[in-house]
Amino acid sequence: MAYRSPTSSSGSQSPTPSSVSSNVSPASINVPLVPMIPTPEIYTESRSASARSSPNRYPVDLARSASASKGGCWTCRLRRKKCDENREGNSCHTCIRLTIQCLGWGPKRPEWMRDKQAVEAYKADIKAKLTRAGLIRGQPRSSLLSPMPGASLRLHDGSIRRYPQHRRSADSSTSSLLNFDSGLDYSSSYQYNAPRHSMFPAMPGASNSAFYHLPAVSFSDPSVASPVEFNPNIFGAQQFDSPVSSNPGSTQIPPLDFDFAQLGNDGYDFAVRAPSPEQAFPLFAGHSSLQENHCIYYFEHVRKVQYIFAGNTVTNVTCSMIVQEPRGAVTNAVCALASLHYTRMRVAHGLEAPETNPEHSTAKYFHDEAYFQLHNAKQVRGSYSESDAIAALHLVWFSQLSGGATDWQPVFAVACDWVAQQTDLLTNDNPKLALQSLPVTGQLIVKLTLWLDIFSSLTVMRAPKYLALYKRLFGDLAGWHLQNGGIRMDSLTGCPEEVLLGIAEVSELSHWKAAEKRKGSLSNRDLIRRGDEIEQRLRKASDSPRKTGEGDKTPLHPTLMQADSEAVDAAPFPSNETRQLVGKIFSETVLLYLHTVLSDSNPGVPEISNSVGVIVQLLGQLPPSEVDRALVFPICLAGCMTDDSNWRDFLKGRLQALDESLGNLMRTRLLMEAVWQKRDISGVTVDWRETMRERGLNLLLV
Repeated sequence: MAYRSPTSSSGSQSPTPSSVSSNVSPASINVPLVPMIPTPEIYTESRSASARSSPNRYPVDLARSASASKGGCWTCRLRRKKCDENREGNSCHTCIRLTIQCLGWGPKRPEWMRDKQAVEAYKADIKAKLTRAGLIRGQPRSSLLSPMPGASLRLHDGSIRRYPQHRRSADSSTSSLLNFDSGLDYSSSYQYNAPRHSMFPAMPGASNSAFYHLPAVSFSDPSVASPVEFNPNIFGAQQFDSPVSSNPGSTQIPPLDFDFAQLGNDGYDFAVRAPSPEQAFPLFAGHSSLQENHCIYYFEHVRKVQYIFAGNTVTNVTCSMIVQEPRGAVTNAVCALASLHYTRMRVAHGLEAPETNPEHSTAKYFHDEAYFQLHNAKQVRGSYSESDAIAALHLVWFSQLSGGATDWQPVFAVACDWVAQQTDLLTNDNPKLALQSLPVTGQLIVKLTLWLDIFSSLTVMRAPKYLALYKRLFGDLAGWHLQNGGIRMDSLTGCPEEVLLGIAEVSELSHWKAAEKRKGSLSNRDLIRRGDEIEQRLRKASDSPRKTGEGDKTPLHPTLMQADSEAVDAAPFPSNETRQLVGKIFSETVLLYLHTVLSDSNPGVPEISNSVGVIVQLLGQLPPSEVDRALVFPICLAGCMTDDSNWRDFLKGRLQALDESLGNLMRTRLLMEAVWQKRDISGVTVDWRETMRERGLNLLLV
């Protein structure tokens, strides 16, 4: 079955064959089992005595067998197996089918192959992985679910919990996914067992690979079967034993091996808890447990930082898409987010080094799988579906969560296309009524797309695409606030509708000003008049009565309710007071944005200085927490528009208090510091958006 190169959609270049066959020992080369599972075709090892013997008895010379091609890749030549020589990127299809690292076609033998022990270890590692995958005929698949001699069955409240596998580099002696220094100390133990039933339907296959075809695969090493010891000074002295089960058909994914509860208390509950004794966290049936582990992790952890103000509406829509299309783009996008979040959390807390090749990470594989499905969707069906739009919005968030590792604009265009083609909002005489008549999924897609369009206008320095629609939707906010039902913007993003409309209008005004300047026809009187009209509308809207504090009371999706998980069911909703403060911060921020357009980016202008002071004061009333992630735009704009060192330190500190490995926080801070440095040195007016463009940051400040 043909495979797609993971880098095909990312735009990044694959390593050259010479780089693949570099003089690097295979001890540092990751031989993955997770990103692509081989087809059911069985790989056959020789049943000769030499094949049954210890891997240490393999010859290390590179003499080819009669069936080996002279042009084969180094991996097949080293293993003395026939190479199909069908290149995809820098891998042959044989290596791709067997999910082993292909060493490419370098012009000469890599130096490390002269080391007999390195070659033996490399070949033994490949054979061990193929054996565990059940790809060597005549040898049973090894499983972590068989009890090790002397392995104890220690349960913590009888709990059951499994989390996504994460790929990391392995040395030649062990490829354990959870293997740390065995000399570390430990004190307490937890045990996680494989569940017996499934919450979601099976996922028998992927769109363009045989990713899910192999049943009952154990995705980690037998070394995990022994207790893994952790330093109690680092992450809570927790020890995990491998699951012990008599069910040979079940699968095992390594548990999350650190406790979020030990990472600090910021007013929200993001801790991983052991489930209750009666809970049995179900997995996808049979060979689809990998996806379910990622999905469950997403619902337990990622959704709480993705839309901090949103209730269960976004969660339920996402869950429904996964249930309806278990092989769909939404599933892959969610798995990508889960894998990325899990990896970043581990790296941030010192449990592993940053990935040296993120292009080949599990998260990037899932991302590219979803991207590939979206790429083909319109060609196959002629238009995008609701699930395509939801998946695209999740991939926009993947770009955010990864700190801009992927481009958000192509996938955002999918959501915009859906709004234009699948709704009549742009042509309807009453778009407000048309929006309210859409199903919940449609309303959610529209609201999130409009939100992202407005903030993307800041990034790419253009007028918003749908300004006329915003004015018709949010222009009469006095009646809008009193309406029941529907999805409100502040319940999704923390930013009220009138503020979003104001940001859109200010962005359009900025675009108009720049165009008039280029033509040499800018009228300052006209500019001030337009700005005053926007400010009057904003102040009138902020004084209008509005319902606050209710939030999203939608019940959790029945499928997730079956899990009976406190972590899934926990509602990380900000309090009413927090929501009101956040709304005020956004309201003052749009006024600050307006004054930077009217008076340019000059911190000494009284209106600009006063607005920054108000924002700092309001932030001071808001305890530092994960809510600050939703306030990246106010913090960034206020930071860029002040020369006060105390305010600078305060605003920068709000970003640094969060985990900068997740999201755009670090790049936002770097933008602020770049503006400060440029203005402090030159003393000239520094436009923060121009600085963002010069630095190539492509930031979505959401």
